[in-house]
Amino acid sequence: MKKKRIQIIISELIILICLFYFVNSKYLKIIPPCWVHHTTGLFCPACGGTRCIISILKGDWMHAFFSHMVFCVGVVYLLIVNIVYLINLDKKNKVATWIYPKYWYIIIFAIVLIIYTIVRNLL
Repeated sequence: MKKKRIQIIISELIILICLFYFVNSKYLKIIPPCWVHHTTGLFCPACGGTRCIISILKGDWMHAFFSHMVFCVGVVYLLIVNIVYLINLDKKNKVATWIYPKYWYIIIFAIVLIIYTIVRNLL
């Protein structure tokens, strides 16, 4: 199991390095703007999500949070789940298994995202 943990960590680091180089390259300028916001003037549920992820990869957590609060919280949650998974990989007595994604977590996330989108369009 230790070998599997090392493989997972190495593959995650390779992905993060590739994303870091993409974020700091000229290819970042080819990402198109949100067509929903461009055509209707309303924010879609994902408007600001790309800016949020790019800001996180650049290390600017404050800008990421204000770009899209729900995405930022979701990314932090997924990072915590990943750490807990790596800790529990070779343990018999698993810790904090309640944090693993459940079906109703997705429903709560969708409801919060819808409410966030409505409030953001009203303000």
